Amino acid sequence: MKRRPDQLALRREALLLKIRAQRQLLTLQLQDVKQSTEVAELGYQCASNAVGALRRRPLLAVAIGAGLLLVKPSKIVSLSRTALNTWQIWKIIAPLIKEWKSSAHSDE
Repeated sequence: MKRRPDQLALRREALLLKIRAQRQLLTLQLQDVKQSTEVAELGYQCASNAVGALRRRPLLAVAIGAGLLLVKPSKIVSLSRTALNTWQIWKIIAPLIKEWKSSAHSDE
């Protein structure tokens, strides 16, 4: 009869160790995600500031656009596609990041 409670106690200890290891792994993975989102957020802020500056000076935006088209049109098209794809991805993940940040702050 004593054997069953001992087995359960050992199983419980093993599960608790596994849980602790999983939590530590999750913490490390979330730190990586946090660093990645901080870099993305910095890039977004820089781009937002640049767009705001160009909106205040539309003539400057036209001049930069014309200059870029004169230099290398094929590179501009490729860069524009990449920028558009990046922006579309950002629109999808930005709400998820905000939700994650708000839940992280509410946990603290």
